Amino acid sequence: MNHPRLWRRVAGALEAAHARRGLVANAVDALLVLGCWHLTYLFRMGFERWQPARPSYDDAVSVGVVLVYLAALAAMGARRSLWQFFAFDDFRRLALACLSAGVIGAAAILLAKLEAVPRAVLVLHPLFSLLALGMARMVFRLLWEHAHAMLGESGGEHRYAVVLGAGEVGRRVLAGLHQRHGWHVIAMFDDREELQGIRIAGVPVAGPIAGIERPEAIDGATHVIVALADADRAARERAMALAKRTGLVVLAVPGADELRVVEGAAAA
Repeated sequence: MNHPRLWRRVAGALEAAHARRGLVANAVDALLVLGCWHLTYLFRMGFERWQPARPSYDDAVSVGVVLVYLAALAAMGARRSLWQFFAFDDFRRLALACLSAGVIGAAAILLAKLEAVPRAVLVLHPLFSLLALGMARMVFRLLWEHAHAMLGESGGEHRYAVVLGAGEVGRRVLAGLHQRHGWHVIAMFDDREELQGIRIAGVPVAGPIAGIERPEAIDGATHVIVALADADRAARERAMALAKRTGLVVLAVPGADELRVVEGAAAA
C-alpha cells in the first residue's frame, strides 16, 4: 500500500478529477443526492417495501430533487470550493445548500400534492445528503494529502518546519504545506495560552513563540515559518528576530501593511 507507483497513480487520478472539477463534482454530487433519496426510502420503508412503496412518479420527483440540490450548491458557493482543502467553512456551505434545497424541494412536492412521497423522506433526505456530500469531500482530501505525502517521502528534498503562529494564518499554512511535496511541520508556537498544548491536524502547539530559543524545541527543523500576518507589526518583527537567531531558513507570510507597500510600489 505504500508503493510510490500506486500513490503516483492515485495522485494522477485525483489531479485529473481536479482539472475537470466542475463536471466531476456535479456528477458525483448528483449521484450522491440521488443515492441518498433511495437510501432514505430504504431507511423509512425497509427492504421489503422500499421499492413497492414508491409512487409511480417518484423517479421524476427524484430527478427534480437532484436539480434543486445542484442549483443550491452552486448558489451557496460550494461548487467553487476545492475538495482537497475541504474545511469547516465548506461544510457550512454544504449545510446551507442542503437545508435550502430540502425546504424548496419539500415545499414544491407538497404544493404539487404529491402525497405519496413520505414526509419522513422529505425530512431525512437533506441530512443524508449532507453527510454523503461532506464525506465524499473529506475522503477526497484524505486521499489527496496521503498520496502527496507518500510521493514526498519516496524521494526528493525533505523540509521540516516550525510555524510561529497557530491562528488562522498558521492553520492555513499548515493545511497548505504539511506532508506535501516533502514538507513536514513538526511544531507550532503561539503566545496565546489557550492554544498552547493543543494539537492542530496532529501537530502540537509546543509553547510560546519565545520557546524557539530553546535548541530542543526546534531539534530537527530546517525552516521557520512566521505565520503572523494577522498580528501587529511589532509582534511580527519580534517573531522575525527570534526566528533569525535560530540559524534556520526563515520564511514569512506578509502582513496586510506589507502587501499595501508592494501594491503601492507596483502602482508607481
